[in-house]
Amino acid sequence: MSLLFRHAQDPLRFRVAEELLFVTGLSRNLSPDGHLSTAGKTRARTALRHFARRLETLGVNATDVRAVATAGIRRSTDGIAFLEEVREEIGLKLEVISGAEEAELSALAQERSFPRLCPLIVLDIGGRSTELALRFPGKTLWKTSLDVGSVQLSEQHGSNAAALEKGVDRALAPWRDSWSLERGSWPAEAPVVGVAGTVTTARQVLLGLREWDPTKLHGSELEAYQVEGLIQRLSAMTAEERLQLPGMHPGRADLIVAGLSLLAGLMRVLERDRCLVSDRGVRYGLLWQRWPLVQIRD
Repeated sequence: MSLLFRHAQDPLRFRVAEELLFVTGLSRNLSPDGHLSTAGKTRARTALRHFARRLETLGVNATDVRAVATAGIRRSTDGIAFLEEVREEIGLKLEVISGAEEAELSALAQERSFPRLCPLIVLDIGGRSTELALRFPGKTLWKTSLDVGSVQLSEQHGSNAAALEKGVDRALAPWRDSWSLERGSWPAEAPVVGVAGTVTTARQVLLGLREWDPTKLHGSELEAYQVEGLIQRLSAMTAEERLQLPGMHPGRADLIVAGLSLLAGLMRVLERDRCLVSDRGVRYGLLWQRWPLVQIRD
């Protein structure tokens, strides 16, 4: 979550007052009938209560906050009921957005982050879905949401690199066949931008950064050989050993190999040997959707 405030002298400039990150794993261990786990809901409530307290401390009214829920809630059978509980107990209202809306917001955020590099291919790897988009200046020409993410891949294959590669290939096969029919009309040199925790964590681990530093991560590059190298290196470790690595977030230690395997598979399908790293995903898309002319100062 990012908290942004309008600049006192310039209403078109916002500054990032605070960024908070919790990996709650809300969609982990869904029951056979699709219900969210008690542990996942407890972790999510804890995070949301912390957000609500910070908003109160900073003088932000909860009714002035726009918050969204994505695939973890979309995939569950009791997600809407859980969000209603959150609204009643904590006072935060979360809106469920579709996969197409998620892809659109992520694509908008990348255009505003890297305007000189458009057109862009955007990859947003989540826990229960992955969004892809082709973004031109001012318009998303193509977008889709795939029902595959790091959580279910990890649940199915753990951190077994060989099994994950096969699982990713199977999951991407239907989309790969349809995309191959369209790619002839795509810009041949459009760069790929990877969004969210898999790519930022990979880059942070490669750099050995113990502290989060967006100035060293956002806009940097991950090359395909680095992704493959990390998969081999991290899959040979236990989750506890991965936790000791500088830059490894505790909530991602058991998911990172699955997420990187999905990233590697997408890069193979897209025939790209590198991707830009972005830490500005859906939350920034929401901001620029509401205030298109705003500039952000960290």
